[in-house]
Amino acid sequence: MRILRMGSQDRLSGLLLVVLGAAVAWRGRSYGLGSLSSMGAGYFPAALGVILVALGLGVAAIADPEVMPHLPSRAAWRGGLLVLGSVFVFVVVGQHGGLLPATFGCVFVAALADRRNSLRDALLLAAAMSLVSVLLFHWALHVEIPLLRWE
Repeated sequence: MRILRMGSQDRLSGLLLVVLGAAVAWRGRSYGLGSLSSMGAGYFPAALGVILVALGLGVAAIADPEVMPHLPSRAAWRGGLLVLGSVFVFVVVGQHGGLLPATFGCVFVAALADRRNSLRDALLLAAAMSLVSVLLFHWALHVEIPLLRWE
């Protein structure tokens, strides 16, 4: 029986997460989703259900060596984590420092995700993108994020 081979527990766990997530997302819809700016009672359960489905698919894919024969290398993890970290840097620095330092920090951290970039290249790219960001978002589009904020 193919389902009882090595990794079958992971496949079953993934399937359980997919079924549970789909049920939660479906049931959450009945409470009214609302919108992103005015979330209804079912928004959080529906979002959680979708996340569970994605997690279940990931667990099931890792369990099957034909679908995912190996995990990404350490360098791939480093790049992915730095790109995710750059979003975190933008949010935190943007809240406390404004658009200019948030853009600089975000681009600098994301540029370090590529091992071929030197520190100088990352700094130059961050400075150039900060200038583009100020010209486009602050000057041309008048986005409501302050350019510099001291908190």
